[in-house]
Amino acid sequence: MSETSRRIFSLADFLVWESEQERRFELVDGEAVMMAGGTQAHALIAANIVSALRSRLRGSSCRPSGSDMRVPIPATGNSRYPDVTVDCGRYDPTSNDASEPVILFEVLSDSTGWYDQARKLRDYDNVPSVRQYVCVSQSECCVPVWERDALGRLVPEDVLLDGSLSLALQDGPADLPLAEIYEDAGLLQGSGSHAV
Repeated sequence: MSETSRRIFSLADFLVWESEQERRFELVDGEAVMMAGGTQAHALIAANIVSALRSRLRGSSCRPSGSDMRVPIPATGNSRYPDVTVDCGRYDPTSNDASEPVILFEVLSDSTGWYDQARKLRDYDNVPSVRQYVCVSQSECCVPVWERDALGRLVPEDVLLDGSLSLALQDGPADLPLAEIYEDAGLLQGSGSHAV
């Protein structure tokens, strides 16, 4: 581990430091953690989600983005890059941060699934604008969903194995079929999808 990654950052110091780096880092418990690359399945599923959301959000105040959109978490001092973010806040073409993240998606792998559903869930729970946190398995058709409850906490709602995900958008609900999330990933029975 390099000396830089052992340095303990405040969120403000990290954001300045990160802007000078060639690679992308998350801030986790004060330490800079370099983002790792993903598999073809991970990239395909994340791209499917962004593509499907783009058509559903056209004309609304919300925008989907991929993993380049940062979500700072001031309450924990961390900074995250979800695989997909639905941002319903003010559009600022120069900002690296989601202005009002409403729905966050993480594509799970065997090695990071527990982390995404524990540590990242804790961070995302501390972003009051987040209404839903959606984890999408890349090895089976399985989508755990957390939604903000009346007490303001992200709580488990459903584990979708088929059908559609109901999105909690500002302009009203919208459905996102799992068939579109997993298109061409080879995980849907009888869909004619290509194996990954």
